[in-house]
Amino acid sequence: MQRSLAMTLCALAAAVTMSACASSIPNGASGSADSPSSPVSAANTTSPAATPQPAAGQTTSACASIAGHRYEACTAYIVNDAHWSLQPYYKYVHSDSVFAFLKDRLTLKYRGQALQTIQHRTANWPQGTNEVDGPDITILKAWASLACNKAVLTTRENWTVIAPDGTILYQEQNQIHTVVLRRVPDERFTLGNLVLHQWVVTAIYNSGNGAQQKC
Repeated sequence: MQRSLAMTLCALAAAVTMSACASSIPNGASGSADSPSSPVSAANTTSPAATPQPAAGQTTSACASIAGHRYEACTAYIVNDAHWSLQPYYKYVHSDSVFAFLKDRLTLKYRGQALQTIQHRTANWPQGTNEVDGPDITILKAWASLACNKAVLTTRENWTVIAPDGTILYQEQNQIHTVVLRRVPDERFTLGNLVLHQWVVTAIYNSGNGAQQKC
């Protein structure tokens, strides 16, 4: 049991290892232009006993058609924000599980309107450890600017959160979102052999036109 717990925690930590190295970005483009990308997706399904992270190859493939700093924002949203932070929050928000501390990640990756929306959504959920199916995220369009450390993603997302008694607490089916992110210049994370900047989510809108793609 102790060995299994240790392996699980090591796997979680490995997915978000911090680094002070310089950023390495695929395709060599600056990525700051406002241009749509081909839809790309990354899916993940949890089991009640664990909170798995997307493999590096899976996520880099999902964001592969997006270059430069738009790629950074895409990858940070899928890996650090949706999987590493929001998924365990939905799972353990009112749980007394040994893994319940994972819910505290939410405030590290979500700020402002985005954080308030999620906390309000889950405030009245019942006690217990939930089952989370998802996220299945498709990036429809991506824009980023280093001039103002801002990115805007248009996503299509699928989530289902189920209470221990089988009640569906929350569900999204092909929901279109506009996701606004802010880059944290002094923080980076590793994904495989890549070192990328951190981007935190500051706003989420339930449409494809929730925020302007400009500073």
